Amino acid sequence: MDKLGRNYYLEIEVPGSQSLILPHQLPGGASPATFTIEFDITRNTLTSANVCQIRIFNLSKNNRNKIRKDDMDQSDLRTVLLRAGYGNSLSTIFSGTISRASSVREGVNFITTIESFDGGFAFVNDHTSLTFLKGASQETMLKTLGSSLTNVSLGAVGKFPGSLSRGAAVSGNTTQLLAEMSGGAFFIDNGKVHILGNDEVIEGPIPTINAAAGLLGTPVIENLQVTFDMIFEPRLLVGQKILLESSTADQGRQGVQGFNGTYKVISVKHRGMISPAVCGDAITTVGLSQWVGALTIVPQATQ
Repeated sequence: MDKLGRNYYLEIEVPGSQSLILPHQLPGGASPATFTIEFDITRNTLTSANVCQIRIFNLSKNNRNKIRKDDMDQSDLRTVLLRAGYGNSLSTIFSGTISRASSVREGVNFITTIESFDGGFAFVNDHTSLTFLKGASQETMLKTLGSSLTNVSLGAVGKFPGSLSRGAAVSGNTTQLLAEMSGGAFFIDNGKVHILGNDEVIEGPIPTINAAAGLLGTPVIENLQVTFDMIFEPRLLVGQKILLESSTADQGRQGVQGFNGTYKVISVKHRGMISPAVCGDAITTVGLSQWVGALTIVPQATQ
């Protein structure tokens, strides 16, 4: 994939069950960017909501007013979808619920800032009160809880052995129950809940990361993770399996300096600018788990 001609498609739900789309979609693919945007997105496998901040430059007053949202208004549930990439090849880099949106003037520019969470409503508001019968499997219970989340669909669910020796009632915040029952193995990413063990992954579209794919510099080992920067890569998925090939790191995975090998992606951070007028940077920072055993690909649920 040639990383030239950064582009985006931004869909913002506004009151009245309508959407503001930037830029306007043209038949046959995405049209070139017409407004400058900046984005800062964090997605990971932690049991907490992924976060996104988008700044849009110089929207009309009418559109700024449509987008505005008070973070105290919990009844105003509106979504935001950001797809980005190169040319007409765009991938979803964030899908979530708007928590706050406002506009300010900075110099000659009017800047609209949208803050949003992926699965934020489910984390805060979803509550479960269920009774599971004797013999119910751990996997079935996790799937049941995951399927009940608001505005979230079921993704990949791995192998969780065990079953109830007697019936049990569960009650409480649904995401907290998921965290407890899975041992912290669930996460929500782009509107899907995945429940995966340390050795379980989902299949992703980018199987190998090396210099040709945009790897920048030498990977670093810190806090039990391997991290590195690369040229903006919107196709990466949290929880996927990748092969890391760094020509500047020591080869192999023995010892502290071993980098190259197969890993599970546990965090993806996108930050940068896409603009028709300004040549800004766009970087993706990737975090990998140092799990050294074999990784098993788990298929995602079909909707």
